[in-house]
Amino acid sequence: MFEVLRILYRELHYRRLKNNPQIAGDPEKLKKQLKNSGDIKRGIAFQSMAFLFFGLMMAGAIIAAEDETKAAITFATYAILPFVLALYTTTVNASYATSMGIFEPLKPLPLKMGSKYLSMLLAVDNLPAIIALLPPVGVMIARYGIAGFLGLLWILTGAFLGHVLGLVVFTFFGSSSVGGRFSKLRTLARTLGVLLFISMFYALNYLQQYVNEHYEELLPFFSKYSLAYPFSVASITDPVHSLLLLSGYLIILVPAYMAILGRLWRRLEEGETVSRARVTRYRAEARSPVLALALKDLKIVFRKSALIVGLIFPLFMVLPSAINILTTGHVSEWAVASVLLMIAWVASVGIDTVLKIDGKEFEFLMALPITLGQFIRAKLIVMNTVPITAGVGLVLAVSYIRPGYLTLLPAALILPVLTSSVALAFFYHGEKELSVPETNFGYVLVLMIVNGMALGTVAALWFIIGYSAAMVIALIELATAQYILSK
Repeated sequence: MFEVLRILYRELHYRRLKNNPQIAGDPEKLKKQLKNSGDIKRGIAFQSMAFLFFGLMMAGAIIAAEDETKAAITFATYAILPFVLALYTTTVNASYATSMGIFEPLKPLPLKMGSKYLSMLLAVDNLPAIIALLPPVGVMIARYGIAGFLGLLWILTGAFLGHVLGLVVFTFFGSSSVGGRFSKLRTLARTLGVLLFISMFYALNYLQQYVNEHYEELLPFFSKYSLAYPFSVASITDPVHSLLLLSGYLIILVPAYMAILGRLWRRLEEGETVSRARVTRYRAEARSPVLALALKDLKIVFRKSALIVGLIFPLFMVLPSAINILTTGHVSEWAVASVLLMIAWVASVGIDTVLKIDGKEFEFLMALPITLGQFIRAKLIVMNTVPITAGVGLVLAVSYIRPGYLTLLPAALILPVLTSSVALAFFYHGEKELSVPETNFGYVLVLMIVNGMALGTVAALWFIIGYSAAMVIALIELATAQYILSK
């Protein structure tokens, strides 16, 4: 089983490297890169080392906690990391891995559930987030014994929960057919379904808050247990109750996981189906290559709802802060600025999704008269579609309360373009030809640190000097990133 997984992992990275002409055209370079990125053990080790740095920081916060209750609550907030990354990477990478055709050789084989290999391949990218939580787990075990061991079980369960939900999103909301009379309505329905599916977690959080506020009116059972992950992780201070709740999660998740694997494999065996209900007249339109590529990418995203999750999911991490601003009576400029900065920061994660849109069809793009600059500018448009829309929407909403905040519109436009330009410059620095560079979560994590430094400078000037100075330095950073891209 591990040998099949190792081959699939290597094959996926081999096809990624073949999409980079500078590597594919040099056999020695291709062999060296494949040895590094195509080795499953090296891949896990490299990403885990990057995540462990943050794990040590989180362990420090656990050590600083005065008592077990505070330590458990702090640990519960960190437990969101493996869940979020598992949901995100499973959803996005499932669409990409299947589009690359690496599972085609498995279909004729007498496998009852070949999708388990897809599940294991996707789970590999979830391991670094689990390893990042090992230092906090170690502190919990050293200080509180059984609570720490329960924390480890909850971390594993959270990653499993995110993985299962990611498979559910890909299986039920991913597109297996295009065309037809109601194709646009189906696309809209899938998009709304994905949004409602992710919003379910905020509904659970609201339910948790309601339970806490009205616990005296409800049954004692609901006054003690937290149903929504990661709040349930805080139950580790009460081992018996925590084990019961953990068992409840597994009783639901394990059968759901087995059921979704069976449905997923049937979908993989069916492959892509194209339907057409009527003949339409073709109309050629003249567009610039950049706009044509961007529109092509957006159409693919809306046909493959799993990719929509990749673009919008990071923004859901910012959504509670945005809602809090709009629901409070007093809205300060710095509160709005903080959310705009967070939108720009998390939006840079979208590069992992944007560069995986084309899949195996990237070879067709390489045959077209498209320059690397045009390709990058198109990706820049796609990356900024959601964050700019979110930022501008937030500014317009708060401007309804205080019209003077319309002056923040430039920040809503410039900051996401800055972080996405830094992201593209980070991955395409030194590239001369059309290519798809390696974008695992280790690299994305380093990218977020770089973007955090860029936005941190902007935030410091905004807080100390003022808005105008912050926008000046943001434009300077943006110009620098664009200059690196143009080289």
